[in-house]
Amino acid sequence: MKLFRTICLLLVAAAIIKVSVRAASILDSITAAPVAALRSEGITGPSTFGAGLDIGYSVNKFVSIHGTALAFEDWRGGVIDESEAYGKANFVKFAGEAVQLYGKGGFVRDWGDEAWATSVGLGAELKLGKQVSLGADYSIRAWFSDREKDSLARALISISF
Repeated sequence: MKLFRTICLLLVAAAIIKVSVRAASILDSITAAPVAALRSEGITGPSTFGAGLDIGYSVNKFVSIHGTALAFEDWRGGVIDESEAYGKANFVKFAGEAVQLYGKGGFVRDWGDEAWATSVGLGAELKLGKQVSLGADYSIRAWFSDREKDSLARALISISF
């Protein structure tokens, strides 16, 4: 009976440790990044400045899933003008993984015009430390409405937890 109780206590302790370790690894996979953005009409037309927040989750060391919320200076009444859900895939890493090039693709929602778009782009990221990196990317967006294609250039500072 005493042996059974000891085994049960060890199993409970092991489960708690496993859950704690798993929770820590989930937090290690989350990133938050303040974003500065420049949206250009018709890819080369006039530009509008915006800012926002990008939240990401690393699925593995090559792929991550992100959500971005942006507000632009031509504010249209809502707190968020555009949001984007996209996947990011690291293609090439240089200098001991301090520099990486990536591709991104996803869907964009413009809340003011109630329009949807697809987005594809390329970017680069420079790791400044274990938890901080500086990045920039450029995307071309094709709208499902009668809007012309546009582009979005972003600069961001990514912080890992």
